[in-house]
Amino acid sequence: KPRKRAHHRAVSIDHSLYVWAGHHNGLPKVHDSAEKRRITSDIQHFTLSTGQWITRGTTGTPPLGIIEYCCTAINDQLYYFGGECGHDSCNHNSITQLDTVSLQWRELEPTDATRPVMRRGGGGMISFEHDGAHLLMIGGKGSKPAVQLPHYKYIEFTDGDWQTNEHSIYNISSREWSNPLIIGQCIPPASHFIIEKINNTRAVLFGGIETDDKAKDTATNNVYILKISISTVFWQCIKKPVAIDQWPVDRYYHAGAIIITRSDCPMLVISGGKDDDTLDDCWIFNITQHSWIKLDVPHSVSKRWGHSLSSFSMSSPLCVWIITVGGQCPSDSNYISKPNVAMLNEL
Repeated sequence: KPRKRAHHRAVSIDHSLYVWAGHHNGLPKVHDSAEKRRITSDIQHFTLSTGQWITRGTTGTPPLGIIEYCCTAINDQLYYFGGECGHDSCNHNSITQLDTVSLQWRELEPTDATRPVMRRGGGGMISFEHDGAHLLMIGGKGSKPAVQLPHYKYIEFTDGDWQTNEHSIYNISSREWSNPLIIGQCIPPASHFIIEKINNTRAVLFGGIETDDKAKDTATNNVYILKISISTVFWQCIKKPVAIDQWPVDRYYHAGAIIITRSDCPMLVISGGKDDDTLDDCWIFNITQHSWIKLDVPHSVSKRWGHSLSSFSMSSPLCVWIITVGGQCPSDSNYISKPNVAMLNEL
């Protein structure tokens, strides 16, 4: 079964799921060590057809950003960006590739404190194609930025951490960085939201901690729809209508996944999270109609925070499997190891 962990990412490729690192008991609180490398050289692999979890060893050098990193898949490659180191307030802006066939790590960009890309965790990342594959990273919380780029906001907290809504684009083939222009109702400096790719040019973002100009944090339940190009990101903010009750409460540390059905009606499923207390709910957002429906799922699936959520659409029978892994409930020290599965057969 999976290791007890939280603040990780689970990424699906075909009908497989890959889970790496995250926060867990026994993790050395150091920048780097042989023991830390030994622990983070393992990745756990779930195959839907067999229902089995397998721990697989990797070769090469895994990233040092092991907590609240970003991860996305392109074909059979996993890409990891940033993350917290696990000691003090150390954050990264590295990009590392893991080949899921050879299970070999390859560092594309080392962490560089002088790079005009803020070292951070707790943000979001998606991929898109435009004359080759690109990574788009948005927001997060981390170390003092080397450069405060125009068009974005950077807020300093009293403890020395910074929150941002910085957008960074990385061209994988040319290994060049760029920063897109923001249009529309962009999210303020934020972290611990979820962002999921709808298609090559659209994504959806929900919830998180938003920070105002006075460094005041507020949990939110706003939905944002993003339209993405190589040079611009257009933002549309969807707030809870006053007359509508069917809407999730403010939250952060929640998890989400996209469901694509044959009817070509994309949906976002979210579960759990925190807003002072651990939340115990699961919702589906109809991206076309901008409406939420609350799902009835077991407490073991939804009552957790700092977890991951993944979905697999099956054609025969027509259903969706939702797999949630890890997280914490209710306290910071109580890590969950048992993965839970819910099946939806009516959407």
